[in-house]
Amino acid sequence: MGKIDITLRDIIQEIPPKFVQILSGKNAKKLLDISLPEVKERRADFLVELEDGSIFHLELQTQNDKNMPFRMLEYFILISSKYPNRKIKQMVLYVGEKPLNMKDRIEIENLTFNYKLKDIREISCEELFKSDSLTDKILAMLCNVREPKKYFRELLTELYKLPERERRDYLKKLLNLLTIRSKLVEEFKLEVEKMPITFDRETIENHPFFKDGLKEGLQRGKQEGLKEGLQKGLEKGKLEAKREDVINLHQATGWDAEKISKVLKLPLDFVEDALKRKK
Repeated sequence: MGKIDITLRDIIQEIPPKFVQILSGKNAKKLLDISLPEVKERRADFLVELEDGSIFHLELQTQNDKNMPFRMLEYFILISSKYPNRKIKQMVLYVGEKPLNMKDRIEIENLTFNYKLKDIREISCEELFKSDSLTDKILAMLCNVREPKKYFRELLTELYKLPERERRDYLKKLLNLLTIRSKLVEEFKLEVEKMPITFDRETIENHPFFKDGLKEGLQRGKQEGLKEGLQKGLEKGKLEAKREDVINLHQATGWDAEKISKVLKLPLDFVEDALKRKK
């Protein structure tokens, strides 16, 4: 199972309330065991009991799968066996970048079977983001985000309020989901730079998100360091030149510090310090 699939499964196990309500039309009641008995164990992505007693089964797909109808039929049989006499609602939610190109039914001799098939971009990003749940807010990124700058700014502000360990966990999930929404990466980077958000060393060294960015950052750091060094050098040179002016004027005229300060328009304490160093 890929990192994206694991991340998505992990996120929805917290039962994002608005997300479930939008997809199923009902409020979630409790999370059910996703292990389905068989000679080879099957694990559904998401299985939850809804408020009306029915069961909602959700599979998340990052890629089109021509065998999806048969996989869903298999799940239907296993779920029905484990929870007999229960109404079962099934849905495949497509979260990939390429256009959705899967079937939502099987129609062959002696068998007709169907389930709901939905592209996550059909869901209103704004509606999900209004939820009080952080899982809803993070999943909103996979919808059609119309104002990515505003979205990331508000989301990062929410994450910043969390305890460090919890914040880092959510940030890793966010980075994983960004790998399937590459168009949003630059907007995310810009907003992260504006926030006091830090990533742990392991994430920076190993996550694909940082591979190019880290190299660019190191190079930029070297350039900025060189620039800063040159600037400091220039400032130091100017300072030494002013000290020389103070000393030369004092030697030529014998003026005291106060008068030199007025003539050269320099702070009195600077002039006094220069004359002390001369001695």
